[in-house]
Amino acid sequence: NFTTEEQRKRAISLKGWQNVEYLGYVNREKVKEIFLRSTGGMVLFLPEPNHVNAQPNKIFEYMSAGLPVISSDFPLWKEVIEGNKCGICVNPLNPEEIAEAIKYLVNNPDKAKEMGENGRRAVLEKYNWDIESKKLIEIYENLRKITNLRE
Repeated sequence: NFTTEEQRKRAISLKGWQNVEYLGYVNREKVKEIFLRSTGGMVLFLPEPNHVNAQPNKIFEYMSAGLPVISSDFPLWKEVIEGNKCGICVNPLNPEEIAEAIKYLVNNPDKAKEMGENGRRAVLEKYNWDIESKKLIEIYENLRKITNLRE
């Protein structure tokens, strides 16, 4: 969504806007519908310091929905995306590379489906609250033990 009217006007004036289906804010049910008719999901952040080590929820939402992910090629993101064979990492500053990744998914639906299934499996097996909560509880227990030793 656009932060300002100026951003909206600028986007609309760009070449290629006629190929955009701008939906604005949508509720969860609409998101589900959109995912069902989508080829993949894109999470392309610019290489700014606060982006490089972030882990955007959107990556895991796409994975959970069984969609292959096209993401920025940051090391942490590559570890998730390429490590789980669930998408393609690209240079977010290179439009041609982004376009090639999109074309690959569109032209290789079996491979895209396989990537989506790999992402879904990774969320079910690794990237979920049940798994992460155990890690968090273990950290708390270790901190408690360390604190008790000092007393």
